[in-house]
Amino acid sequence: MFRPLRAGEPNRLGDYRIIAGLGEGGQGVVYLGEGTSGEQVAIKVLHARLAGDSEARERFLREVDAAMRVAAFCTARVLDVAVDGDRPYIVSEFVNGPSLEDSVREHGPRSGGALDRIAVSTATALAAIHRAGVVHRDLKPSNVLLGSDGPRVIDFGIARAIDMTLTGGSVGTPTYMAPEVIAGEPAQPASDVFSWAVTVGFAATGRPSFGRDTVPAVMYRILNAPPDLDGVPEPLRALLARCLAKAPQERPTAAEALHLLLGHDQTVTRPVTGPSAPHPAAAPPAAAAPPAGAPPTGAAQAWSPTAVTPAGPPYAGPPYTGPTGTPPPGTPPAGEAPPGVPRKRSKLVVVGAAASVAVLVSVIVVALRWGEGASPTASRPSATASTTSAAPPATPGVTARPYGRRFGRATLGGEVNTVAVSTYDGQRAVLAGSTKGVAKVWRFDTRASELAKVQNSGGEETGAAIDVGEVDGKAATFRRLQNGGVVVSGAEGDEPVGPTYQGHQRIVYALAPVQVAGKTVVVSGDEAGKIRVWDPKTGKDSGPQPKAAGGDPVFGVATGTMDGHPFAVIAAADDTARVWDLETGAMGATFRGHGNDVFAVATAVMDGGPVGISGGADRQVRVWDLRDGREITSFSGHTAEVACLAVGRVKGRAVVASGGFDGTIRVWDLRSGKQLGDPLKAPGGRVYSVAIAEDDGETWLAAGDRGGNITAWTLGPASP
Repeated sequence: MFRPLRAGEPNRLGDYRIIAGLGEGGQGVVYLGEGTSGEQVAIKVLHARLAGDSEARERFLREVDAAMRVAAFCTARVLDVAVDGDRPYIVSEFVNGPSLEDSVREHGPRSGGALDRIAVSTATALAAIHRAGVVHRDLKPSNVLLGSDGPRVIDFGIARAIDMTLTGGSVGTPTYMAPEVIAGEPAQPASDVFSWAVTVGFAATGRPSFGRDTVPAVMYRILNAPPDLDGVPEPLRALLARCLAKAPQERPTAAEALHLLLGHDQTVTRPVTGPSAPHPAAAPPAAAAPPAGAPPTGAAQAWSPTAVTPAGPPYAGPPYTGPTGTPPPGTPPAGEAPPGVPRKRSKLVVVGAAASVAVLVSVIVVALRWGEGASPTASRPSATASTTSAAPPATPGVTARPYGRRFGRATLGGEVNTVAVSTYDGQRAVLAGSTKGVAKVWRFDTRASELAKVQNSGGEETGAAIDVGEVDGKAATFRRLQNGGVVVSGAEGDEPVGPTYQGHQRIVYALAPVQVAGKTVVVSGDEAGKIRVWDPKTGKDSGPQPKAAGGDPVFGVATGTMDGHPFAVIAAADDTARVWDLETGAMGATFRGHGNDVFAVATAVMDGGPVGISGGADRQVRVWDLRDGREITSFSGHTAEVACLAVGRVKGRAVVASGGFDGTIRVWDLRSGKQLGDPLKAPGGRVYSVAIAEDDGETWLAAGDRGGNITAWTLGPASP
């Protein structure tokens, strides 16, 4: 649990002697310290700096001072706050015990009295925090420590201090965020209650209530889908369901939740005011007003843990608006979830230990076989399997190729996470990740033939997410483990190419392979914003490591070479795309044109110069100079977030394919910026991944969507 101090770390802060390191997260570094009377304390030194800003310094001290007023009921009390030079630090009680997150990972979910103690203790802590007028804003399993005297909640009030005085964005961990916070509204006590319910659900089941795969997918479920509470015992399950209501006014307060947990009463009455009073259980989701029999505004609404309303309809907060304040094209009316994540402005700054991501992801390898001597434009027999469909055959001898003609589709039955193109069993293949915990191989021929099946083997692979790509020119899988580890295996045979890489302490969100000094390395980024470069065959770091400050999750990684030197482009939640030199570890240009989360990046060459291509929450595809970060052009058309990008060639010209939460794939001429043809429609809604490849002189595109479909289109000849 403790580590020796490293060179350059402080050995004293104010009146406290620094003894050892305890951990590091998105907010800062935590040390074990000792006060003047010999008591042990935890000292968090924040990454943020306050140099030259006396107003920010005062606001920070004032915010943390509020946290010091919280009563010591199941919390680690805040004892002191100060600024050392320009570096703020916070001193709190030291709790000698693991976090709830680490304990559940190591020993499994809780049940019986152990689960009851966690639920009651954390609800008690939250009620005390709210009673002092403080909102936690980042309650999650890693912020619950299991001390010898019971569970303790930590880091309350710190997120508010950072948010208001240092970053200017909303702070929190996406997996445990309430819908209104994702939508850009200020956090409130009801937001903490939502996070508490996800945390207790994790303690009971070992998984968050809205999944643990990609951040956009989790955010969508939080806004639109019911929680997964399978495995939570009654009556706790019913209480958690109420606490996970989409509308904050429909959730009980922390004090009410505690009241019910203790069994003092089966009915709690509290006033409900305003036009958005809770709907009775029988109210249809689309009801514009409470049905007959509902209490009038200002009346009391009674509820009990065994008569709980459902999680409710999708988030119905203020409608999403574009930069001008008017709803952009395609935005549904108020009361419906907009396409993609409906938020005014959501700058996700992940703090503390990461929420574990452990969705079972399957890999589908779709081998595109045209038959002997045939091309994609030739007549093709229809598939007979129910999971595959093909477009009507083209007329033999006709050379004209309709733009974007669909020629096949496979249905996976779960959200497609990633799509890549590689070689499998000597054939060009499409690899894609889904959510079924199984790998299968199909071939489009006279029928859909299953060639192989791969599954996670248990142990450390249990619940691992899987990405797909290439290592040394061959199809590979990348299992992203809950503990931050990564296992790389060949898709054929599913044999690991080397030991598990363990350089990350948080779940890895994005990765990409690249050649550096003649060997394949992997560049990976995690939930805490750390970037690592490592050798998949040795499982060890390779070369100088990028010195990223961390704090904001990495959403996308792209790699390439510039002037013969390998580089990586990192897309993150700090609204930037940054270039990193993989030979020196130095940071190059930074692109800031999106002004919001950047979800996807790609690289290309335009007019002889290297360019970066990025897409994100602003619904734009932007092209910029990799040398200086200057924006060159942008492409508009998507009506929701741009989630994925791919680069290819059609008739000799460079093209960019962008997939969005609006359920479309758009293909753009990179140089002219024109959209080529009408948008391609994904049958399953939101598009999470795209890939472009050439085969027998033909360019084709594959896309994976939220509905579990992999759809392939031919785009035309690669050469003029």
